Amino acid sequence: MTPESDYYLFSQEVWETVHDHACRSLERREFCPDGSSIESIRCVHFAEEGECAYGRQVWFFEASGVDAVGRKHRLYGALDFAVEYGLLEPARAMLMDEPQHRQRFLESITRPVRSQVWANPSTKIWVRLTLASVFILSSIWLLSLAALLQN
Repeated sequence: MTPESDYYLFSQEVWETVHDHACRSLERREFCPDGSSIESIRCVHFAEEGECAYGRQVWFFEASGVDAVGRKHRLYGALDFAVEYGLLEPARAMLMDEPQHRQRFLESITRPVRSQVWANPSTKIWVRLTLASVFILSSIWLLSLAALLQN
């Protein structure tokens, strides 16, 4: 959990919105809305909205879902919201069978991987091969043009 989300008091509207989206994620996976329940909703990542960037909230929840056959399932959900002008805009909703997947989802948001394409050795090889082939093809074309003009 990020320190920013530990002490922030959310309004009743925010809690209701998050709960509604959690219920909808259960319905999208075709769990019975009457027999299923949402438990333990909590904000695990909170980035405030600024002048130059939108905010972001990530919420985790646990749920007990009842499928069409009547079997109960323990589910772990994650809801990702963008905060735009003070309004929660849903970005992603995930419902998983294992809590580890949910934690990886949070890590992908809080610590995104920034790959350096130019630092990759294979990129350097392909760039050099491309430059060499352009040089060779240009040389062949110029030699062909010179031979054609001499005749």
